[in-house]
Amino acid sequence: MTNLYGENKISKADGRIAFRGIIDSLEAELVEAQVLASECGDKDTCEKLGEVLDYVRKIMAAEVKDTPLELPFLFGLEANEIHRQTHKTCPFVLPSYTQGPVAARINKLRAKVREAELLAVRVFGHANTRDDIILALNRLSSALWWLFCNYIQSLPTE
Repeated sequence: MTNLYGENKISKADGRIAFRGIIDSLEAELVEAQVLASECGDKDTCEKLGEVLDYVRKIMAAEVKDTPLELPFLFGLEANEIHRQTHKTCPFVLPSYTQGPVAARINKLRAKVREAELLAVRVFGHANTRDDIILALNRLSSALWWLFCNYIQSLPTE
């Protein structure tokens, strides 16, 4: 048993605990990605990943405190604008090792957010209890795709 909210105890097998675990893992991977971007001299990407990390922490706080969550405002854009841009201006690109370690890590983070979104749908979706978190994760996935596209578009061409 573990605490869910305050003294409210639940089984560690509860999906909400699994969801919190995947968010913990996502936070750790975001910090690792920031280290990588920093080591590669990419301050801009490091800062953008910091924005994503701050937002993931807001997701965790909203779930733990059982409070509403607003959609993210990342990279100077509203979440829905990022979502629109990914469907209109980001070309479909297959990730490749040739894009380098930072691009690979951003893509891995996007996939990790998708995993978190799918788990959130299984845990919260049946009761429609946290549609805000599910939508936020969907938009966060779009934000990481946007970041990936912009990153690889900035790479020098051969």
